Amino acid sequence: MENTMSENNHRTEEPIIVCRQVHKRFGEFHSLLGISMDVQIGEVILLFGPSGSAKSTFVRTLNRLE
Repeated sequence: MENTMSENNHRTEEPIIVCRQVHKRFGEFHSLLGISMDVQIGEVILLFGPSGSAKSTFVRTLNRLE
């Protein structure tokens, strides 16, 4: 059984990243408030927002640096 790249691109699969109601606090400050998202294989995600809007905190939480 041989899988080609085109077959894999058309196949529905489970997400490779699943986030459900992610919260992060720094003392009394609630920086992430219930973030939920799924990322499929091959998908490109962009996080954007003003300085201090917790973009880096979210990424650090995903890769367990926070």
